[in-house]
Amino acid sequence: MRISISIETAIKAILKNKRRSFLTIIGIIVGIAAVITIVTVGRGYEKYSVKQLLDSEDVKNNRTTISFSPEDDDNFAKSSFSYFNQHDLDLVRSVPGVSEAQYEVEKPDKIYRQESVALSKGPQSLKIHLVSGTGENVVAGKKLSSADIGNKVVTVSDKVVKDLDPKASNNDIVDKTAEIGGESFLIVGVFESDLIDTTRFEMNKSTYDHYFPGSDNKNIQITVPSDQNLTKVADQVVKKLGKQGSVKSLGNYEFSNTAAMTNDISAVLQMLTLIVSFIAGISLFISGVGVMNMVYTSISERIKEIGIRRALGATEKTIQMQFLLEGLMLTLFGGIIGYLFGELFAFIISKFMKFDFEFDPFVAFLAIGISVLVGLVFSYIPSKNASKKDVVELIK
Repeated sequence: MRISISIETAIKAILKNKRRSFLTIIGIIVGIAAVITIVTVGRGYEKYSVKQLLDSEDVKNNRTTISFSPEDDDNFAKSSFSYFNQHDLDLVRSVPGVSEAQYEVEKPDKIYRQESVALSKGPQSLKIHLVSGTGENVVAGKKLSSADIGNKVVTVSDKVVKDLDPKASNNDIVDKTAEIGGESFLIVGVFESDLIDTTRFEMNKSTYDHYFPGSDNKNIQITVPSDQNLTKVADQVVKKLGKQGSVKSLGNYEFSNTAAMTNDISAVLQMLTLIVSFIAGISLFISGVGVMNMVYTSISERIKEIGIRRALGATEKTIQMQFLLEGLMLTLFGGIIGYLFGELFAFIISKFMKFDFEFDPFVAFLAIGISVLVGLVFSYIPSKNASKKDVVELIK
C-alpha cells in the first residue's frame, strides 16, 4: 500500500471517532503547549537579559569596559591627569586577544558612572544613570525632568532605599539626602528597578559633569572575539595597564565582568527552562499512554478488517505501518494545536515581562519533534502486535 493511501486511511480512522480522538489528544495539546510556552519564554527572556547587560546583538564578539579608579578622587579631579590617553590605548591594543580598543562611546540614553555612595553599612561604589531629559517613572516623589538640569537632586532605586536608611520606606526617603562622591544630593523620587538592572541612582548629566568634572574618556571599551576568553584577556589588559599605564601610581585599573555575568544568567535560565520543561514533559508521557490505549482499542475493533487485508495479501509491515501512522497522525494533530496555543501564551506573557516575542524555528521543530517521537514510541508496540496476529484467528 502506498504511503499516501495509508495516511488517508489513518486520517479517516481518526475522524471516524472524533470524540475519542479529541479526548486522547487533549493531553498532547496541554503538554506541548506547556513545553512550548516555557521554552519560548525562557529563550526570549534569556536573550532580553543578555541584550540588556551587553547592550549589543553582536554574537561574534564580546565587549567589556576597562576603567580607572583614582585613590583620591578629589585630588585627581583637580589635577591635569586624564583617566586614559593614546599611550594607554596603544598598550591595550598590544595585548593578545584584543581585536579592538577605543574610548567608550556612550549612547545618550545609556550613560552610566560608578561613584562611591555613603550607605548605612559603609561606602560602596554604585551605578548612576545620567539622564539628559526626563528620568524613569517613580513610585514615590517625582521623577527627574528638564527643570532639574543643574540642580543637586537625584532619584534612587527602590533596591537601595533600605541601604541608605534601614528604617525608611520609599515615601520616607524622599526629601532626604544621599552622599555621592563626597557631595550631598537631595533625593526627590524613588524608581522601581527590574530583576537585572543594577542602576541605583539617576542624576541629570549636566549636574554630574558640574560636580564630577573630567568624566570624558573615562573608560576604554575592548572587543574580544567570541572564541577567546574575555575574562582572561581583560585581566591581562588590567595587569599591563597596572605596570605601564599613564596613571598607574594614582589608582587601580579594573574591568567590568559583564560577559561572565551573562554566561551565569544564561546558564541559570537554561537550567530552569530545562527543569520546568521536564516537569511539563511528564504530562506528555501520560498522554502517550493514552495514545497507546487508543491504538490498542482501534486494533481490537478492527480485528476482522486486519484479517481480511492480511488474507488479501497485505504484509505485516503494511499492517504495522497503518496503525503506526494512526498514532503518529494523532500526536501530530495535537502537537500542531499545542504549538499554536503555546506560542499564543508566550506572546501574551512577553507583553507582561516586557521582552520582544520572536518566532523561533527551534521551538517549532521542537514541537513537531516531540509530537512525532511520542507518536512513534507509544504506537510502535500496539502496531507491532497487530501485524503479528495469526490470519486464521483474525478472520474466525
